[in-house]
Amino acid sequence: MCLVVTREFKVIAVKHKGLYKDFAELVPKAAHQFLQSASNRTGTEVTVYEPKASESHAEGTFYVGLLVNGEFDNLPEGAEFLDIQHTYAMNRGKGTVMGSLYSSLDRWIDEQGYVRDTLERYILETYHPLGNGGEEVEIYIPIKS
Repeated sequence: MCLVVTREFKVIAVKHKGLYKDFAELVPKAAHQFLQSASNRTGTEVTVYEPKASESHAEGTFYVGLLVNGEFDNLPEGAEFLDIQHTYAMNRGKGTVMGSLYSSLDRWIDEQGYVRDTLERYILETYHPLGNGGEEVEIYIPIKS
């Protein structure tokens, strides 16, 4: 179910760099390390990605962390606070079909005539545990409003 939302994300996260081709391994590993170091915190898990600007753009930045209400006393070591607000095309589904969620969202953005706004904006993913051990993911791709 794709839709357009305007949303603010307040995030406590740790910044990482890596090759885009390695993100499938790097991101879950970094997220696991962050969640262990922030074990006394609660919140929705989030990953914030620098979009790939072109085929030759090989290395990118990503953040792993938690959504917060903006009320926090001290940041985990190495973490920073991000306040991100924009208009997004959004899709939600099971984390096991991440590729098809992105494909259908990309197709929907094009069919609806929206324009991606990824020059200085981040793509976000939020993760929501399901009772059966699985998880749902929400994908947010910035668009021009």
